[in-house]
Amino acid sequence: MQIGRGGSRPRPQPAGPWLPNYSYILLLLLTAQLGDCFLTNYRGISADGFGICPADMRNCSCRSYTGSESEIDCPETDPTIQLRIEPRQYAELKCQRNRRYDFDQIPQLAIGATKRLTIDDCPFPRHQSILQFVSFLGTAQVQLLWLKNNANHEQSASLVRRHFEGLEALDRLAISNAKLTELRADLFEPLANLTWLDMRDNLFELPVTIFDALPRLRILELSFNSMEQLEPRLLRNLPNLRLLSLWHNKLRGLSRDVFAGVPLLERLDLSANQLETLPGDVFAPLTKLSELALGFNHFRTLPERLFRSNKELRKLKLAFQRVELESLPGDLLQQLPALEQVILERNALSTLPATLLFGSANVTELHLAGNRLRELPEDLLRDQRALRELKLQNNQLVTLPDGLLRNTGELRTLHLSHNQLELLSAALLRSLNKLEELYLDHNQLQTIDQRAFQSTGALRILHLQANQLTFQTFSALPTRLDTALDADYTVGAVAGVAAGAAGPGPASDEFGIFVQDGTPFQYMHALRELDLSDNFLTSVPRDLLVNTHELQRLNLTRNNITSLTYSSLQFLAADITVDLRHNSIFEIDLADMERLARLETVRAATEGSEGEDVPTPTTRARILLNDNPLNCNCIVFTFAQYMQHRLNSSALYERVQLVADTLACEGPEHLHGMLIRDVPPRELLCELDSPTTAIRHCPDGCSCQIRPDDSGVIVNCNGLGLSEVPALPRPTSFGYRFIELHVENNNISRLPETGAAARGWNDVHELYASNNSIDRLRLEQLPAGLRVLDLTRNRLTALDGPVTEALASRADVLLALRLAHNDWTCQCDASQFLAFAHANARRIDDFARLQCADGRQLDQTTLGDLCSDRTGSIVLACVLVSIGACLVALLSFVYYTYHLELKVWLFKHGLCLWLVAEEELDRDKLYDAFVSYSHKDEAFITEHLVPTLERPPMSFRICWHVRDWTPGEMISSQISSSVEASRRTIIVLSSNFLESLWGQLEFRTAHLQSMAERRNRLIIVIYGDIGNIDDLEPELRAYLHTNTYVRWGDPWFWDKVRFAMPHPPKVRGSGGTAGGASGPGVVKSGVSTAGGLFMKQLQQTGDDKLELIKPAVPATPPALTTPPTEPNGAPHPAAPFTISTGIPMANGTGNGGHRIISAPYRTINGGHVNGAFMINTNAKQSDV
Repeated sequence: MQIGRGGSRPRPQPAGPWLPNYSYILLLLLTAQLGDCFLTNYRGISADGFGICPADMRNCSCRSYTGSESEIDCPETDPTIQLRIEPRQYAELKCQRNRRYDFDQIPQLAIGATKRLTIDDCPFPRHQSILQFVSFLGTAQVQLLWLKNNANHEQSASLVRRHFEGLEALDRLAISNAKLTELRADLFEPLANLTWLDMRDNLFELPVTIFDALPRLRILELSFNSMEQLEPRLLRNLPNLRLLSLWHNKLRGLSRDVFAGVPLLERLDLSANQLETLPGDVFAPLTKLSELALGFNHFRTLPERLFRSNKELRKLKLAFQRVELESLPGDLLQQLPALEQVILERNALSTLPATLLFGSANVTELHLAGNRLRELPEDLLRDQRALRELKLQNNQLVTLPDGLLRNTGELRTLHLSHNQLELLSAALLRSLNKLEELYLDHNQLQTIDQRAFQSTGALRILHLQANQLTFQTFSALPTRLDTALDADYTVGAVAGVAAGAAGPGPASDEFGIFVQDGTPFQYMHALRELDLSDNFLTSVPRDLLVNTHELQRLNLTRNNITSLTYSSLQFLAADITVDLRHNSIFEIDLADMERLARLETVRAATEGSEGEDVPTPTTRARILLNDNPLNCNCIVFTFAQYMQHRLNSSALYERVQLVADTLACEGPEHLHGMLIRDVPPRELLCELDSPTTAIRHCPDGCSCQIRPDDSGVIVNCNGLGLSEVPALPRPTSFGYRFIELHVENNNISRLPETGAAARGWNDVHELYASNNSIDRLRLEQLPAGLRVLDLTRNRLTALDGPVTEALASRADVLLALRLAHNDWTCQCDASQFLAFAHANARRIDDFARLQCADGRQLDQTTLGDLCSDRTGSIVLACVLVSIGACLVALLSFVYYTYHLELKVWLFKHGLCLWLVAEEELDRDKLYDAFVSYSHKDEAFITEHLVPTLERPPMSFRICWHVRDWTPGEMISSQISSSVEASRRTIIVLSSNFLESLWGQLEFRTAHLQSMAERRNRLIIVIYGDIGNIDDLEPELRAYLHTNTYVRWGDPWFWDKVRFAMPHPPKVRGSGGTAGGASGPGVVKSGVSTAGGLFMKQLQQTGDDKLELIKPAVPATPPALTTPPTEPNGAPHPAAPFTISTGIPMANGTGNGGHRIISAPYRTINGGHVNGAFMINTNAKQSDV
C-alpha cells in the first residue's frame, strides 16, 4: 500500500452555526498547514532527486521524487511502515492497521528540524517518548505534532506526560480520534510553549487542571467530543486564549464564572450542544468577544442584557434552535456599536421587539429568514443606517410598514420571498436608492404601486414570480406624441383594478412604440434580470420595451398572455432573452414586421443625408415561444414566414430571434399538431368579418375567409339554394387582390356580367360553380382575371364561338377548366367547341370524362363523327382509305412476323434477290466468315459446318484458325484480324463455348465491330443445350434477346445459315469453287480432293489456339503418333489439319486464298515441338 496525500487528514466536521467564521476557518488553516498526509498518485521518480535516501536501506526501499520529497517503505515488499519526508518541511509516519511493526528495520535518517511531524495509525510507545519513538528520523525540533488514529491498536499505550518529553519547543499539537477516555492532569506539563491545541473527536472527560501548564495557549479546539459540563476551573489559567470551540458536545448549562479565566477570548463557539438557558452575565468577562455562535441548541428564552458587556461583539449567530424560541428580549442586541452581522434564522420567532437593535447602528447583515413572523414593528430598523443585506424570506408576513426601511439607505439586497404579501406600496422602498437585488417571489402580491420603484433606479435583479400580478393597460394608444392624452395607467388586481397614482401620460413615437404605459417598471433603467413568471399577465408591459435598457433576462413563463405583436417584441435592450413559454399565446401577429423595418431604414437614410450620425441598431432580442396553444390562422402568416425563412430582410433575423422550433398548432383541427415551421402558408386563413364587425363585407349566409399567402378572399356560398350569384365585396377595398368564389350546389342558372356595376364579380379569379343550372356561358360573363373555372354538373350544351376563342386566348392566365357532366351537343354545328376541347385537353382537367348527350365520349369523337351528312364520295374515299390501310397493316404484320422465313424462301428460290442482296461494301474482305467455336465441338465443325459452307452450292470462303492462322502471333491479335477480314463471324454457341475464354473474346470482338459499323455481322448457331438464356453472361444474353439465331437441328438450318451469310448480287451456283472446300461431301478420313480438307483423327491435347503461338518448325516432319489422352482419360475430339499443296505463295496464302500453315502436323515430343517451345498439353481453353 502506498501512502498518499489525502489519505489521512483531520476529518472535517461541521463547525456548527459559527464554523465559517473562526473555529472552522482555523481548522482549514490547520489542514492547509499540515498538508495532505500521504500521496496515492506519485508524480514520478526522479533519478537525481534531492532526496535523503541513505546508502544502507536494510530491508526497505527508498524513492525520491521531483523536488525534495522522498518515500520509504519497510519492508520493501508488503510494507507495514511507510515514511514520507520533505526536509525542513514535514515528516509523515504511517503504520498499517492491525499489523505487527518492527521499527528497528527502518534505516537511520537525519532530517534535522522540521515544521510538522505526523504519526498516523501508529500505537503510542509504552516506555518511550514520542521523540525517542521516532529517533530514526534524526529530528531535533518539531513545531507541530499531529497524532491521528493512534488508539486503534491493542499495542498502544495510554497517552501520558512521558510521551511529550523532549518537545518543549512544540508550538502546536493536534490529537484527533485517539479515544482519550482517561487523561492525567500533568499530561501537557512538558509543553509549556504550546499555543495551539486541537483535541477533537476523542470522547473524553478533562481534568480541571489539565490546561494549567499551558499559559501561552491561544487556540483550544474541543469540538465533537462528549463533554456534558464545563468546569469553571478548567479555563482559569488560560489568560492568552483567543479562540475556544466547544461545538458538538453535550453541554446542558454553563456556570456564571466559567469564562472568568479567559478575558482575551475573541471567538466562542457553543453551537450544537443542549443548552436551554444561560446566566445573564455568563459573557460578562468576555469584553474582547467578537464572534459568538449559539446555534443548534434548545433555547426557549434568553436573559435580558445578555451581551451588555460585549461591546466588541461583531458577529452573532443564534439560529436553528431545536425548540421554539418565540421571542427575544427587547434589549438583547442594544447598544452594541461593533455589531455587524446578526443571524437569527429558523428559530420559530413569531414576534420581534421594536427595540431589539436600538443603538446598534453598524449592523450590515440581518438574517431573520425561516421564522414565523407575521408582522414587523415599524421601528425595528430605526438605527440600521449601515444595513446592506436584509433577509426576511420564508416567514408569514402579510404587510410591511411603510416606514420600516426609511433609514436603511445603504441596503443592497432585500429578501422578502415566500411570504404572504399582497400589496407593495409606493413608500416602502422610497429610501432604497442603492438597492440592487429585490426578491418578492412566492407571495400573494396583487397590486404594486406605480411608483413603488421610483426611487430604486439602481435595481439590477427583481424577482416577482409566483404572485397574482396583472398590469392593466389601454388596448389602444395614440400613435403620435403630440396627440397623446394624459391618463392614469392602472396597475390592478386580477379581480379588479386598483387606483393608480397619477403620473405622466403615455408617449409614443411614429412607430407606435410607447415610452411608458404606467407600470412600475418605467423607472428601472438599470434592471438586468426580471422574473414575472407564474402571474396573471395578459400582455408584455411596454415599459419593459423602452425603459429597461440594461435588461438581459425577462421571464414571463406561465402567465395568461394570449397574443403578441411585433411592436410588443421591440425591446431596446441589447441582447435580451424573453421567455414566453407556457402561456396561452394563440396569436402572433407580425404583419407590420417588414413595414417597420423599412420605415427604420428610410428614417436612417433620411437622417444620415442631413448630416446626423445615425447609430446602427445593435439590439438583439431572443424570444422563447415554445409550449403555447397557437391557432394557425392568417394572423400567424408572417410568423410562419419567419419560421420558414421566407422573409427577405436579413436585418429582421438579426434583430429578433424567435425560438419556436417545437411550437405546434393547436387549431384549426386539420392543422392540429403540425409544427408552425411546416405549415403550408396557403392553409393560414381568417374570417373576413368578425362577430363584432359593424360593416360586414361577406354576402348574407355565406362564409368569407382571407388568405394572405396570395392575397385572396374565399367566398363560400356552397349549398345555400341560391338562384343567382350574390353581390360580392371588392377585395381591393380592404387590401386584397382577388376572390375565390364557391357557389357549388345551388340553383344558379345565369352568371353575372362583368362591368362597372358588377362590383366584386370583376375580381373573381377562381370560380367553382358545379352542380347548378347554368345552361349558357357568354363572353361578357367571364372576369378578365379568371384562372380557374369549374362548371361541372350544369346544363351546358355548347360553348359559343366567342367564348371558346376567349378561353383559348387566355392560355397564359386560365390554369384549370372543368366541364364534365354536362349534356354536350355532339352535332356538326358544335364543331368549334369540339375543336377547342381537343386543342385544350391539357387545361381541361376532366377532358377524359366529357360526354355527349347521346353518351359518346368527347375525347373519342371527331369532327367527321359530328358532320355525318357529307357527300358519298367522301365517305367512299374514307372507306377505301380505311380498307387500304387495313391491307397495308395486315401485310406489314405478316411481313414483320415472318420476314425471316420469307426472305429465306425467296433467297433459296432465286426470287426477288434485290430484297436480300448485300451491298458491295465488303468486296475487299478476304473471307466470307470466321468460325468461332470451342475445341470440344471440333467434330461438328470438321464434319458438318465448314465442309458444307465451303463446298458448292454455297462455296463460301471460311477463316478457320486451325488452317488459316499464322503460327507465332498473339492470339488476341489474330482474333481481331480474323474478325476484321471476314464479312461474318459464325459463333457456334454451346455449353463448351460458354466456358471458353477465347470464345468469349471472339464474340466480343465481332459484336464490337458490328456495333461500330452498325451492321449485323454475327451469326449465332446454337449447338446443343446451353441452358436458360437469362443465366448467360450479360452481353451475350442481351444479344440473344434482341437478335435472331439458328439452332442446329432446325429443318431450315442450312437455308437460314446461307441467308445470313453475305449475299452476292448473283448467288453462287453449284459449280463455284471460290477457295473453299470442294467435292460432294466432307471426308471423314484420309485425304479429300485437292484444295479440300485433310482430316485425321488425333487426340487433342488442349486448346488448339495455344499451339499456334511461336511453334518451332521441325527439320523433318515427324511421323504421326498416337497422342496421350487428357487427364480424365477421355479421348479428345478429332483435330483437322490442312496440308499444303506444295505451291508456295508470296503472300503466304494459296489454294483459293487460304493461309497455309507451314507445319501441318502436331507432334508430341515430350512436351516440346521440335524441342523449341514448351506447350502445356493438358491446358483447357477455359484455362487460358
